Amino acid sequence: MKRKLSLLMVLMMMLTLIPANMAFAASDATVNTETTSADGTVNFDIEIEPTGTGFINGGRFEISLGDGAEWDTTTAGDYILTVEEGPATIERTTDGRVELKIDEDANGGPHNLKSVSIVITGKVSLDGAESGDQKVTIENIANSGVSRQVLTYAVVTGSGSVISKRLTDVEVLTRGPEKETAEFELRETSEDAIEAGVLEMRLPKDIVWAQGTKVYFNDSSNQATLLDVETVAPKEFGNRVLKVDIKASDIDSDKIDRIIVEPKITITKDAKFGDIEVEFIGGNTEIDADDLKIAEYKDFGITMTVDKVESIVAGKTDTTKGYVVEVSLDPAGESFIAGRPIDFTVAGGDVKLKTNKTEVSKEIKGDYDDEFEVTIGAGDTSKEFKFELYLKADWDAAGELTLTGKGGGMEEQTVKLADVLAAAKITTKVDANKTVADVVVGLQNQATPEITITETEAGSLQEGYYVFDLNQARYSGVDFIDSTVKFETTGDISVDDVYTIEDGEKVVVYVDGESNKEASSIIIKGLTVTLDRAVPFGQLDLRFGAVVADGEQTISGKTYLDGEFGIDPEKKDFDYEVETVVEKVPFLNVVTEVQTARQQKTVFTLDSTTYTVGSETKTLDAAPYISNNRTMLPIGTVAQLAGATLNYSATTRTAVFTKDNLVVSMNLDTNILLVNGSPVPMDAKPEIVNSRAFVPVVYVAQAFGIQNGIDIVYDAATRTVTLFPNAQ
Repeated sequence: MKRKLSLLMVLMMMLTLIPANMAFAASDATVNTETTSADGTVNFDIEIEPTGTGFINGGRFEISLGDGAEWDTTTAGDYILTVEEGPATIERTTDGRVELKIDEDANGGPHNLKSVSIVITGKVSLDGAESGDQKVTIENIANSGVSRQVLTYAVVTGSGSVISKRLTDVEVLTRGPEKETAEFELRETSEDAIEAGVLEMRLPKDIVWAQGTKVYFNDSSNQATLLDVETVAPKEFGNRVLKVDIKASDIDSDKIDRIIVEPKITITKDAKFGDIEVEFIGGNTEIDADDLKIAEYKDFGITMTVDKVESIVAGKTDTTKGYVVEVSLDPAGESFIAGRPIDFTVAGGDVKLKTNKTEVSKEIKGDYDDEFEVTIGAGDTSKEFKFELYLKADWDAAGELTLTGKGGGMEEQTVKLADVLAAAKITTKVDANKTVADVVVGLQNQATPEITITETEAGSLQEGYYVFDLNQARYSGVDFIDSTVKFETTGDISVDDVYTIEDGEKVVVYVDGESNKEASSIIIKGLTVTLDRAVPFGQLDLRFGAVVADGEQTISGKTYLDGEFGIDPEKKDFDYEVETVVEKVPFLNVVTEVQTARQQKTVFTLDSTTYTVGSETKTLDAAPYISNNRTMLPIGTVAQLAGATLNYSATTRTAVFTKDNLVVSMNLDTNILLVNGSPVPMDAKPEIVNSRAFVPVVYVAQAFGIQNGIDIVYDAATRTVTLFPNAQ
């Protein structure tokens, strides 16, 4: 029984692998597609091929046209629609629909309905059809074996009985003689739409046809006779109207005719900038084609392009293929101004010439630099100029490296040379759930998170010196301690040392060997910090940067260029700056001060930043004040008075005070205090003043058992608030 069930399951699984409807797909249709105008007529030719089970005797199917289309008719009113071959008969026809029946052969016997295709031909007239694809739908009516399909039989473009169409791309031109423009054609949308006579094609004012323009009927073996508008002399030009002599012998009434034009034009000094369009004014031919853009006239025709946009690492100097691009300056005509420089500037880094790929007079100056110039010689003003550049992005240029050029006949243009990636990313870790370490002010040798520096790609951290710092004046009270620091690496990068400089303001990472096999990492552990009492509460962010020369300078006989990387920051008399690699890494969270004055009377004076603890005078960074009859103190000071630990989140704007088993929290945008989760309404909510958070001290004090009027007293006469020792 188990074996039978197993075989049944296998059979069912195999059936699921068979494509849906494979055995039931009965036909596959193809249709010719023609380009026409909104009022054109197209040949219709569809073949329906049987597949799978094939057609079914006696079944019916239909073919339907979309809106704006109908079957063409003869002068007698009969539809031009025929079953050319195959087992089908037209049963009934309307303007946009035909119904057909699958039938037997003439002798009454069945057709081989699995191998004989049905071919239907005709003509379709369009009546103001919208631009775009015209669709025909083939659909089963009753048991025909014909599958439903929707196919495109015509593409509508323009209007009239003759359409105009470009055969090549639009050219950007500058002033001058015999400029080649886009080739174009005039094409019938139905037979005999083009008639014998003189066709006139007109250019904009002050732009004239040039010698060398060619016009063909259908192909290059049948060249038309061209007539000048003034002299009517063959193949002579000098005016904006070109006449084409169309002879009756050129026209084929049994097929769609084309007139193909290979233009040359002359742009005179008075011509206006902008699009150059050909206007088909008909002459005595009554050709009604739409105007057609064949060129664009600009004062400056130089186009700057780059062969590819590279992806490079910030700060890395490299001469491999991935750090090289080819820049092309392509003039439209004689666009360069000889002897006048084209000025180039680089945003986000520097470049250096690798190769001048075009033999033209030029001048490219300097080594790696953020600016250079090119000067074109007198004999090269119409030649394309190409050159290759080595790329180097600034350390802090994560984003894009771009090149801007202008002058010497070129309008200002900017191209992107490369997408720039940061040299490394930085992550921190305290434990499995925490990345930022909580620290307090006034305490030495506090633990910091483990720091991991990960390269973007192999070699992106080059040999040289990098630093971590906090790099803001408000963080000046933080000193790094390296006495217990340790480091390790992954991959093949080599690190010589990790140590502090400048009295603990910076941590140096010295890479003495680049990785070359894979992106590597540096892990730093055991770094500690000391915070003095001037450090503000909240999050402190770490910065990672590269040490570079600050200005060109000579030390011990050796010259260092401005921005040069790889030099020891402790080198005597060496002026350096830190170029940012990673700007902001959350690192420390300053939660509260070390409590040393809890058993002394504390007195605050409203609107004064000085206060006393016992006999010692201290200074607040923001003065207390009265709001809604409540004394407002800085949030950190309130935590200190209560002897509580403060955790404040700038993201959620929530302050949490903890002491023993008591948790008091508040959101700065509400007037509700939560004491171990129980809400306590306050008649004054927290406020932000000069970027500092102030809270009503009495409510937080009471939450920790400090009694208003007994342990904490406000004296209106002296405008002081006193916290007595028994409150702590």
